[in-house]
Amino acid sequence: MICPACGGRVPDGSLTCPRCHETIDATQRISLSDAAWCPGCGALLPPGADVCPKCGSSVRPEEPEAAPARPTRDLDLPDIGATGELGEAEDAEETGVITRIESALPSVDDASSPVSRSDRMPRTRAFLLAGLLAVLVVGGATVLITHPWDPSATRISATTPADTSMSGFPGFLETLVGQDGNRAGEAQTIEDTLSDAHDSLGSLSSRVDESERLLRSDGVLSSTSSEDRAAGLEAARGISIEVSNLISDIGELDDGSEGVSEAVDHLETLGNWLRNRCDALTEAWQISADSADPSADAEAITQAMSAGSAFQRLFSQNYDAWDPAA
Repeated sequence: MICPACGGRVPDGSLTCPRCHETIDATQRISLSDAAWCPGCGALLPPGADVCPKCGSSVRPEEPEAAPARPTRDLDLPDIGATGELGEAEDAEETGVITRIESALPSVDDASSPVSRSDRMPRTRAFLLAGLLAVLVVGGATVLITHPWDPSATRISATTPADTSMSGFPGFLETLVGQDGNRAGEAQTIEDTLSDAHDSLGSLSSRVDESERLLRSDGVLSSTSSEDRAAGLEAARGISIEVSNLISDIGELDDGSEGVSEAVDHLETLGNWLRNRCDALTEAWQISADSADPSADAEAITQAMSAGSAFQRLFSQNYDAWDPAA
């Protein structure tokens, strides 16, 4: 190195110049692979130093203690080596000789070994048993889903009777069916529909008879209960509405053919006679409901009801003769 103060040459690694004793501020290069640090204060140690120049601690590495001797057991083991056909030891330098190791388990014939039987393909009996179980499972599931002993178990149509008198259809319906099928699920012909309408007219006529008998009874005519008379009036109006709806439905059944048109005309005539009779009955019930003393107005009630007698007679005379089924 060159001293920056006097220009003299300074040995590498010197901290002061030997000529002018000037401190040399130069960074010394120390290989990190050879560097060491004091374990006490952490100061950088010069190479080969045994004592830390900063804290004076000894930095000489301690020699590792020798590992304790591992105990051994002196066993009298036989020498394993290659032997010839007569049991004599072969030459130790001979290579390629494999020591023969025999199993302690006796050998078993493959034909009678249970392990061998399980390793082979399943027998025909196993296939038949698996097929039988599959048939039982699939068949049982099919029977459980289809319910062959109860055909109605999977029906989703409504089966609760409902009063449809205010919905354009007279009377009560036990089940709801499609427009192209009857209650048995089969296609319904026009003849069957006309016959059903004829039966409905007969049922409505019986209800009108019952309402007239109730109105003619002494209990109703002399009763002062407005609730009973109002209930009878409401029932008579309901029958009139059902008859009107039925007449409208019958008129839609006419397809233009000669036989059907004639049957439709007959049923419409029966329906009109029954409707006129219902009008007279409703008027009689109205008088009874509005009257403060029904027994005093009994003559007016009876006279209004008698206005439908002629229509009742015509209905009874022609009902059986105009049956479409006949």
